[in-house]
Amino acid sequence: MIPRVSVVIPAYNEGPIVHDTIRSLLASDYPQHLVTIVCVDDGSKDDTVQWARAAASLAPDRVTVLTHERNAGKRHALFTGFSHVQSPVVVTVDSDTVLPTDALRALVTPMVLDPQVGAVAGRIDVLNRSRNLLTRMLAVRYRIGFDFARAYQSELGSVFVTPGAFSAYRVDVVRPHWPAWRDIKFLGASCSNGDDHHMANRVLWAGFKTVYQGNAVARTTVPMTYKRLSLMYVRWARSNLRESTLYMGHLPQVLRNWRRIPGAVDAIFSYLQLPLRMYLLFAGWALVFMHPTLLARSIAFALAMALLHTVIFLRSERSFDAVYTLAYAVFALLTLQWIYPMALITVRQSRWLTR
Repeated sequence: MIPRVSVVIPAYNEGPIVHDTIRSLLASDYPQHLVTIVCVDDGSKDDTVQWARAAASLAPDRVTVLTHERNAGKRHALFTGFSHVQSPVVVTVDSDTVLPTDALRALVTPMVLDPQVGAVAGRIDVLNRSRNLLTRMLAVRYRIGFDFARAYQSELGSVFVTPGAFSAYRVDVVRPHWPAWRDIKFLGASCSNGDDHHMANRVLWAGFKTVYQGNAVARTTVPMTYKRLSLMYVRWARSNLRESTLYMGHLPQVLRNWRRIPGAVDAIFSYLQLPLRMYLLFAGWALVFMHPTLLARSIAFALAMALLHTVIFLRSERSFDAVYTLAYAVFALLTLQWIYPMALITVRQSRWLTR
C-alpha cells in the first residue's frame, strides 16, 4: 500500500522555475489525494513567492505556500515545511528541480518494500544539460556519481548523502531529530548548509538504511560558469569534511547494528582518504614543478581512469556524450584540485555561496 506523502520545497530567489517545480509535482501519477505540497519562500528578494502562489492556485487544496519575512537559510526553510507534515513520508525537492510523472512513485517504493529503509536518495539529472560545455560535463558527472557511487553505497544500506534536490524520509525516523538537525553546530559554528548529508547521518545513526533508487529521476539546474561551480563544490566539500567527522564520532552507535558494519567500514576508508588526498595533492603539484613532464603523465593517467566512467555512462545512456567523461577528467585535474584544501581551511563557514 503506497503511503501518503508530503513534499517540502524550500525556495529562495528562484523566480519562475519554482512554478515549474510545483506544476511537475501536480502532474505526478502518484494518487492526488495522497500528496500534499508545502513550498516555503525563505525571504526571497525577487518574485519567487508570486510564482509559487500562482502554481498553488492550480490546486489550492493540495499546495500550501509559507513565507519567511527574512532569509533564514535552507535548513530553517525546510524545518518550517517539516512542521506542517502530517504524512508518514516526507520528500524534499529543490525549487529549481522538475520531476517526471513517475518519479515520486518510484522514490517511495523502497520504503514500501522494506521497513528498515529510513531514507531514499533519488537520481539527479541535469535539467540545463545542453547549455554549454560545462553543463554537458556535469551531466555526465552527475550520472556517474549517482549510478556508481550511490549505487554501491545502496548495496551496503549506507548512502551517505541523500540529495536535497530529491529524497524521501520516513517521518517517524527523522521527526525526533529535526530540532537537533536544524541547530547543528561544528567547531562552535552554526551549519546552514549540508542539510542533506546531515539528515542521512541522522537516519544511519538511528539504525536505519539509506538507499538509492536509480529510476526515481529528478532534473535540476546546475551552474553554468566555473565560478559558480567552484563555489558549489567548496560548499559540498565543507559538508563532506564536517559530516564525515561527525559520522566517525557516532561509530559506536552505528555499529550496535551488525548489519551496518559494511557501510561503516566503507565510511572509515573514505574518511581516511581525506588527509591522504590533501597530502598527495600538495606532493603531486610539487613534483610537477620539479618534473614538468609529469603533468602530461598525470593527464594520461586521469584519462585512463576516466575510461571506466565512460563505460559506465555508455551502459546507462547509449550516447556519444560519454566523451565528456574524458573532458571532465582533464578539467577536474587542472582546475578543481584546490577545492578540498580551501574547504578544510574554511570548514567552519556556512555561507551558501551559490546564492
